[in-house]
Amino acid sequence: MPTLYELINVRREFKGRAVLDISELAIEAGRIYTLIGPNGAGKTTLLNLLSFLDQPSCGEIRFGGTAVDYSAGSLLTVRRRVVLLDQYPILFTGPVWKNVEYGLKIRGVKKEERHNRVVKMLDLVGMQRFLEADAHKLSGGETKRVALARALAIQPEVLLCDEPGANVDKENQEIILSILNRVNKAENTSIIFSTHYLSQGRSLADHTLMLEHGLLTDVAPENVYRAVVVRREGDRVLCQAPGRLLLSMPEHLLVAGAKNLKLQVDPEDVAIVSGNEQPSGRNVFTGHVVQISQDRGRIRIGLDLEIQLNFFLSMQDYLKNPPVIGGKMTVHLPDSCLRCGSSW
Repeated sequence: MPTLYELINVRREFKGRAVLDISELAIEAGRIYTLIGPNGAGKTTLLNLLSFLDQPSCGEIRFGGTAVDYSAGSLLTVRRRVVLLDQYPILFTGPVWKNVEYGLKIRGVKKEERHNRVVKMLDLVGMQRFLEADAHKLSGGETKRVALARALAIQPEVLLCDEPGANVDKENQEIILSILNRVNKAENTSIIFSTHYLSQGRSLADHTLMLEHGLLTDVAPENVYRAVVVRREGDRVLCQAPGRLLLSMPEHLLVAGAKNLKLQVDPEDVAIVSGNEQPSGRNVFTGHVVQISQDRGRIRIGLDLEIQLNFFLSMQDYLKNPPVIGGKMTVHLPDSCLRCGSSW
């Protein structure tokens, strides 16, 4: 794949403080990238630079092999090849179709073609029946889908999305991520979307970029283990992680015929089994606490299950019943927190 973006010694400062500092980054065209990191990691700043809505304090950004020229005339040319879907998109007063048509109208697209693209894009995002609806009366998830239709209508070469799954229900999250996948496959649109949830887009992205305090980090995602398929039990598969830990997972999560797996447990979805509950069902484990640390307003727990399992407690839950190093804890790993990748 050709290189789409190259960032060389790019630094962005605000009030003398570096909020983004990337020595080198290459992004391939036609791929899906997910940008992962906590709030304040620099994800939105990077997306603003990649959409040419902002420019670095120093360093060079190359787009399609050419250094970006930030003079007004040159900048308009590259901006029209890229669109950024904001985390909190704003729709104009009036019907939905006028919002989706807006970018086409200012680009001089003929009226009939505008209408065709509006209908096609609203159909793609499942919002065609809202064609004449008042845009200001839509729910949060509906607003994001209309904003996505508006972005896709101009047929961008690159689609950047800032937290596309934030502030919407799970159904709309899945719809939006599914649309991104379809657009990438059908139109070869390059897509970069940010999230602070490891689970969002894990199975969707070709590459993962991890940001921490404005720096790209090569720290591996948490809770990634080697696993071996032991046996199949109906529509489920029993897998053995290092040690004697046996995990049951739905067969559809596995690559067909795979024996050796890269297994990930999403720390966001690990459930705590309290002392007065009766643990039952699949993937309930008890281990000893080996790590307790504070992580941006939450408490990170490391649990020894012969593998170290990391997960989070809210500060409120931690204060209710504080665990201690060496103490026992029981956790449940629901299917929603299990991911499988290709073999090692």
